[in-house]
Amino acid sequence: QPAQRLPIAEQSAAATLAASGSGVLAKRKVQDLVEQVSPGETIDTEVEEVLLEIAEDFVENVTNFACLLAKHRKSQVLEVQDIKLHLDKHWGIKVAGYSGTEERAQKRASLGPDNQPKRPPGRPPSQPQAGGASGAGSGAAGARPGA
Repeated sequence: QPAQRLPIAEQSAAATLAASGSGVLAKRKVQDLVEQVSPGETIDTEVEEVLLEIAEDFVENVTNFACLLAKHRKSQVLEVQDIKLHLDKHWGIKVAGYSGTEERAQKRASLGPDNQPKRPPGRPPSQPQAGGASGAGSGAAGARPGA
């Protein structure tokens, strides 16, 4: 799958949307989200405006920082990996649905040759005990002399 790319020149797209008044999120969408979370609830107009402003600030922040990451890579192209990195490291948000080759490679590296998780050094492998309860039963028969 080819990397999804946007020219860095479009980094101010969020700012342009905010200035034009169209915004990243429409008021109707905020109402729809509230209805999904809590059917029958309504929110005050001021709260709705604050939520819209927070969403726009978030998109602008993520876009600007991702563009800085692209520039750090000496690229003139904003890629999904830039946005994913910022969301993961700064916001704790994992983006699913895009090339997870890094995640798969990391998971494979943490598995041993038997595809089981590697154990920390110095810890012996856990082995099931042979015989199970039979060892406890044989000790119980001779444990009480003279009884």
